[in-house]
Amino acid sequence: MRTPNEKKLIAKYWWMGGSGAMLLGSGLAVLLHGSKMKEVNEDPWFWVSTGGFALIMSGLSFIGDANRFRTMADVLQELDRREKLPKH
Repeated sequence: MRTPNEKKLIAKYWWMGGSGAMLLGSGLAVLLHGSKMKEVNEDPWFWVSTGGFALIMSGLSFIGDANRFRTMADVLQELDRREKLPKH
């Protein structure tokens, strides 16, 4: 059974991980769109591609934070498990 703190961390993990995956995928799509714009010589291709890179980096940052929340939840669970072990 998870403690309330662990549940909060796991919820943050799912929200940040899902948001990060969405941003990462959106960034890839925008970056590819910018690449196609460059091929046909459309003017704002540079800014569209730059926006795509920004979305990708934001997504990676969110995924990194999600990993941190999951690790913190696992550490709390391990500490709770160790407290319940019989002492020698």
